[in-house]
Order: sequence, then C-alpha cells, then structure tokens
Amino acid sequence: MTYIDLLEAIAGKIAALWPERTIYRDFCPADFKRPSSFLWVSPETGYRDASIGLVEWTFEAELELFSATDAYDAESTEALRADQAAVLDAFGLPITVGDRTVMVHAMADSPGPGAAYVIFTASWLDSRPGYTDPDTAMPPAGTAPLMEDYQLNVSVTSGPDREERDDAD
Repeated sequence: MTYIDLLEAIAGKIAALWPERTIYRDFCPADFKRPSSFLWVSPETGYRDASIGLVEWTFEAELELFSATDAYDAESTEALRADQAAVLDAFGLPITVGDRTVMVHAMADSPGPGAAYVIFTASWLDSRPGYTDPDTAMPPAGTAPLMEDYQLNVSVTSGPDREERDDAD
C-alpha cells in the first residue's frame, strides 16, 4: 500500500459525503466552484527506516472545505462547521485500503473566515521496497540451492573378495 492508495480512499469517503461537489487535487484553480473541497498531501509524507526489512510510512494530508456563498459573497461559518463535522464523523473508524486496514486520524481547528480545514494523519509499517530476506529468498533459477547442514560418513571395509594391502612395500 502506498500513500497514493490511502489518499484515494480518503477522497472516496469525502466524495461519498457530497457526490455533487468537486474535490480538487494538488492544486485549486482561482475560479473554483462552490461548494467544493481541495485535498493535497503534505510534504512530510514519506517513509523512514524501521528495521532491516521494514519501513514506517507517515502520511499527512489536508482538506480545505469551501461552502456556498450568499448574495454578498460571504461563506456561512455554520455551513463550514457542519461540513467539517461531517468529515470528522466519516473518519471515526479505520478504513480499508486494498488488503490493509489503516486508522486515519482526522483533526480540525475552528473554521476561519472563508474556509475550514481537516488534517488527516496515519502511519503504518510495510516491507522495505526492493528488500529480499536472504533467509527466505529462493535461489535464482538454474542454480543449486546452498547447503546449510550436511554429514558425510565414509567407511572402508574389507570383505572376503578383497585382499588386504600394505602400501608400505
């Protein structure tokens, strides 16, 4: 699972709240429609070492909510607060992303004039990209597997058909 998969799942939950609204991604045009929202990933998103075979992903995204304006082009703080509460309620339970389940934390400050914000954070452990555990890796095709434990028993016996030799002569 990548942070892009998680972002798509978050956008899907937001789109389910308001199917008629546009969700702008990564940039918000100057002439955006209202009501709508703007979703982007924070630069702090990425991964860091957790162990030799694992990385810890940290994810942060921000959602900016825009409500409809009145005749004076003013947004309703009550409408922004209601939209913000709906988003917070939608992220009360873990979300499923592919075959993984991730707890996404949603937090928000009081809406300001013109917009309301919700910040999403999550973290999870994943396999290090490109890492293969040498203890469980399969040998390349066409090569013999490496031996770990072996025992070699050699015995020489003389029988009735064998003549004892003395190599000292």
